Amino acid sequence: MSSSFKRNLLFLLKKSLTLWCKLFPARKTVGARAFLIKDHEVLLVKHTYMDGWYSIGGGVEKGESPVAALKRELMEEVGVELLAPPQLLGVYYNNSEGRDDYIVFYICDKFKQARPSQAFEIQEMKWFALNYLPHDLSSGTSRRLQEYMGKREVSEIW
Repeated sequence: MSSSFKRNLLFLLKKSLTLWCKLFPARKTVGARAFLIKDHEVLLVKHTYMDGWYSIGGGVEKGESPVAALKRELMEEVGVELLAPPQLLGVYYNNSEGRDDYIVFYICDKFKQARPSQAFEIQEMKWFALNYLPHDLSSGTSRRLQEYMGKREVSEIW
């Protein structure tokens, strides 16, 4: 399967899921996301199905805690294992996709690279200096970085 076919398929699946959620909204969804911070740098990812740079994370599955989901997502997306509990940055509410979505956001500064990333949905991962961030950050990632760096008050809205 070619990479452009995979990208188009993932894009179509995401759009279909968004439409499904708008037509048949779930009561509530929960996500867990994080910034990996090391030496005044942050690790960000580019997905194969969306433009821009994002924090790492994903949905909390049934029977899973936000921290357990975060650990799973870190291993799946970037091959990272946490060496200490993550620090809570905030809990955010988002209803932009027609459902009540709650995102639990963490800061992780003690971790190790356990294995190379094997996630097909991650196109690229890269470390950026906190004072020299890419221009194409997702809006949510940009706001969370501003909150983390103390340039913006922590909000409850994504």
